[in-house]
Amino acid sequence: MENKIHSQNSKTRQADWNLDTRNNNGWRDLIILTILRILCVLGAAYILVSFRTSARADLVLFISLYILLLAITLFKIPYSIRAVGLLILVFTVGTNSILASGPWLDGSIYFIAFITLSALLFDQRVDIFALIISMAALTLIAALEQLGLHQLKNQNLPVTTFTNWAVVIFDLSIVGAVLIYAMGQFKGNLLRIVQEISNSMNVLTTEHAQLEHRVIERTEELGILSVQLRSSASITKTIAEIQNISELMDSATSLMSDQFGYYHVGLYLLDDRNKLAFLQASSSSIGKQLVGQGFRIERDRRNIFNLVIEQKRANITSDANEYFLADSNFPLTRSRLMTPLVIRGNVIGVLDFHSDQQQSFNTQDTEVLSILTDLVAVSIDNLRLINETKNLAYDLENTTSLQTHEKWAKFTSRNKPAYQFTPAGVRPLFSNNNLEIDGGLQIPLTLHGQNIGGILLKRKGNEASWSDRERLLVEKIANQAALALENSRLVEEAQNNAIRNQVISNVSVRIRETLDIESVIHTATTELRRVFDLKEAEISIGSSQIENMPIKRHTSSLRLK
Repeated sequence: MENKIHSQNSKTRQADWNLDTRNNNGWRDLIILTILRILCVLGAAYILVSFRTSARADLVLFISLYILLLAITLFKIPYSIRAVGLLILVFTVGTNSILASGPWLDGSIYFIAFITLSALLFDQRVDIFALIISMAALTLIAALEQLGLHQLKNQNLPVTTFTNWAVVIFDLSIVGAVLIYAMGQFKGNLLRIVQEISNSMNVLTTEHAQLEHRVIERTEELGILSVQLRSSASITKTIAEIQNISELMDSATSLMSDQFGYYHVGLYLLDDRNKLAFLQASSSSIGKQLVGQGFRIERDRRNIFNLVIEQKRANITSDANEYFLADSNFPLTRSRLMTPLVIRGNVIGVLDFHSDQQQSFNTQDTEVLSILTDLVAVSIDNLRLINETKNLAYDLENTTSLQTHEKWAKFTSRNKPAYQFTPAGVRPLFSNNNLEIDGGLQIPLTLHGQNIGGILLKRKGNEASWSDRERLLVEKIANQAALALENSRLVEEAQNNAIRNQVISNVSVRIRETLDIESVIHTATTELRRVFDLKEAEISIGSSQIENMPIKRHTSSLRLK
């Protein structure tokens, strides 16, 4: 890892140096090309103007230099060769001017241009070398001219003296030194600006690369999240259609294992005391074997189950963590996630996810799986409530059916059991055992699962068959008749209860009109005889009288013990 980082840093520094070099040569290429193009135009004009007035040797020299100028301008050659060619051109023109006119005309100006261009186009102190060469050339020409070894070509100029040459050489040294210093400052500031621009570009490039990297990472995360959400939606739809708790738990663990790629998913439910967690469902073959063996985990401060249940939040562990506890039942596990099954603030169990990859779980996985865990918890609780409701409804239905049977048995025992339609009208039947049912349609009267009676229909004439439509119509009428009979019975029962309550109320009021014992007993005896229309009524007080009282005793006499 360290070698890789060092290599990346070296590549970065090399890239920065190459960028700086490209930047420096870039603005210098622009400057030298601009100067060369201007000189090409001015050189062509100068040759045309001096074509008739210049000497043949000078004209040949100018044309040769102009051809060299065109070559280094038009052809694609390295920067150093182009810059050296330009300096040679300027120095040659300046030397030729000094040889022809001495210190009087523009020869020293060409040398100053030579020094300036050397400072501008190169960094390695070429400008100082150019100043030394220029001063040496002036000194050499001055010595040759003063010693008579060289004669100036232009005879119209004043006679030169040693003083004239010395002044020109001194001026050139002063101006050249000033130019070298000024150009040094200029290049330093320019390079600093270029370096700042380069650094800014590097920062922008780095930030752009980091931004692209973050965008790629975020895109990958969104892609993974999209897949997880689709998987969650599929699991949710499947779980919502299951109506059996055992099937729901098995499907939930299997689907989560398949959709998210975990080699084991286990579902634990707590007992009534919240002390033991029993493995109820598993997606792996080892886990299914443990389910068949009644595998359970006891809550302990040393295990993670206790932490998840107490804190009511998910917990992630990995073998890279020193607190990771290996499970001998699942030796392939390298990372583990446990999420609590919470219903109305109470933990009813734990979902246990195992992965054979190190640090396989992250915050995004935890959020998605926690949502699925909550869905599983709600589904389990809903099915439990549905089963309890079904059992309660079944018990209630059985109780209602039994009560219906008892009440109708009692009701039919004291009422006429049947009615029959005859040509003479409807007449009651005190027994329906002798009714003929051959060729007729018999439909039971069913109420709360109990048969409380029946309807027997027989056609006129010889036709005995009944269509399904007719049978269905009679069944509907029978259902309505059963409900109507039940309503009538309930109304009658309510009326009887009301009468009984009224009688009890009246008797209680009369008995309480006096506080005298003899009057209370006399009133109670009288009211009982009147209400039940008795021949005799007797009220005895005292334990011995109660023990000796016959089972049935009716008298209107009053006896006080």
